[in-house]
Amino acid sequence: MLTIAAVLGAVAPAFTAAAAPWPFVVALLAFGMPHGAADWAVAGRLSGRDGFLPRLLGFGGYLLLMAASLAALALQPGIAALLFLLLTVFHFGMADATAVGADDDGPVARWGLVFGRGLLLLATAFAAHPAEAWAPFARIGDALSPWAAAAWRPDLGTLQRLALVGAIAGGVIACVGAAARAAAGHAHAAAKDLFEHALVVAMASMADPLFAVGCYFLGVHAFRHSRRLASTGCIIEGEGARARPSRTAGPAEPLGRRLLRVHVLSLPLMWPTAACMVALCWALGGGDPRTIADASIAFYVITTLPHHLLGLRLPRPDMSPAATGAERAAFGT
Repeated sequence: MLTIAAVLGAVAPAFTAAAAPWPFVVALLAFGMPHGAADWAVAGRLSGRDGFLPRLLGFGGYLLLMAASLAALALQPGIAALLFLLLTVFHFGMADATAVGADDDGPVARWGLVFGRGLLLLATAFAAHPAEAWAPFARIGDALSPWAAAAWRPDLGTLQRLALVGAIAGGVIACVGAAARAAAGHAHAAAKDLFEHALVVAMASMADPLFAVGCYFLGVHAFRHSRRLASTGCIIEGEGARARPSRTAGPAEPLGRRLLRVHVLSLPLMWPTAACMVALCWALGGGDPRTIADASIAFYVITTLPHHLLGLRLPRPDMSPAATGAERAAFGT
């Protein structure tokens, strides 16, 4: 996904501008929205709650954080958007660090990848295309905040200069993190990280920023999070997974089927999410692909904080993506 987006940005930037909303539109049904909508099932299985009412009570904190994020967006949309972007640096970077194993190579390797990846994506996009990158947040603020006209909003020139500093810092931090991974004995993994960093920079600097971030969200972040859920026994199989020897004795269920099961787990929360998306599209004044993409971003501004905090509670994956029965035993299931 990164390679395709980077090549398109280099050879057909006008195409990426025309196709900019479509990664977010596709993400409504595949990986993107479902990876977050699975939080209802994830929260219930992590807490051991069964039944609708116990799960709803356990989900109360999540809903309160959504309400607080919505209130911040209504009161100060510019500040809320910047806080969301800062959180997204952490959220994307931490998910990638876990996905590629940097968590096990020490704090310098881990946080080098976290900050390097998040900054190289978002700061580069804002440094290269400040007006286009900020446009969805300006539209969201104007539509959802009654006080948008009087609220603070960033100067695009200042934002671009700060983003350039962030992109340069992200590059330095990414190199330090890769060096730490190599020093930990994982030089091949460090080289792969640097190659992926380079693709992120190429994509974010040359492609339309909405297209670039959408491709990363759909093809990297949401896919890797879904794969993590599909490889975590207590999530994909439920609390009784360890008590069912017959499930671990034979060949593992293929990853593709488990990813489909993650999407099935997301269905209970997808229905209210669809209602929210309809309301957001109505508030933004349309139902075209660009409006759907902007409504998706507004929804993520509201939900990323509780989604991120819930993700911090996830245990380590205990199933290899392509595990046999013996490999699953080695992973501890």
